[in-house]
Amino acid sequence: MDKFHKKNIIEQKKQAELIQKDEFADFEGSKAELLFLKFTHFLAKNRKAVFISLASAIIVLACVIGFFEYRQYLFEKETVTLEDLKLTHQKANVSLDAQIQSLEVFLQNQSTGRMELRVWKDLSKLYAEKGDFGKAASYLEDAAKKIDTPKEIKALYFYIAGNYREREKNNTKSLENYKIAASVIEPARELNGFKAWSYYQAGRLSYLTGDKPSAKKYLEKAVKLDGAESGEDVKLLSSYLLLKLGKN
Repeated sequence: MDKFHKKNIIEQKKQAELIQKDEFADFEGSKAELLFLKFTHFLAKNRKAVFISLASAIIVLACVIGFFEYRQYLFEKETVTLEDLKLTHQKANVSLDAQIQSLEVFLQNQSTGRMELRVWKDLSKLYAEKGDFGKAASYLEDAAKKIDTPKEIKALYFYIAGNYREREKNNTKSLENYKIAASVIEPARELNGFKAWSYYQAGRLSYLTGDKPSAKKYLEKAVKLDGAESGEDVKLLSSYLLLKLGKN
């Protein structure tokens, strides 16, 4: 028997084995029906493995859903606790120090981390009322860093923090906050008044700290802003400082 004839016999045996193994070789239905039939046969043969995989997926999904529902429950519970705490402060006319202390304790004990932004804003306001502008600025800076949108609120927090730092006599940190506020609000097409004041404050403090190129850049931006809402006061103040820069 030559090699070619031998090889042909081997191929015929392989094809015969494949036909025997294919239970659906003679099936004459549509492809969709064939796929469904094969799928049901696969499930029947591997039902134990399929059941284990399906059960595992359901358990994992239930754990994930349960985790997020529990976190939401904790957040809602802490929100109620905070509201009750603030209401108690208001009704009992609690001192600033006592309000600050209770909010600091609440901040340390809260479990979800989702209340931080709100408590930071409240603490910043209380510290500012107390006259501790460094602490007030610090909490507001933390709040501003945590905000992504809306950009206007992020810029406003940095702007107010800049004002607090200036009242703390920390011009370096104040200038940094004003510059961040100006940078964040710059792409906005509206709120030219706020934008102009941010430019002016950044320019004014740049001038006071001896950075004349930066001062000129920010002050010129404030002057060039169009629109009635930009305000004449800030334009006049910026123009005055630009004149002083020109004389020096």
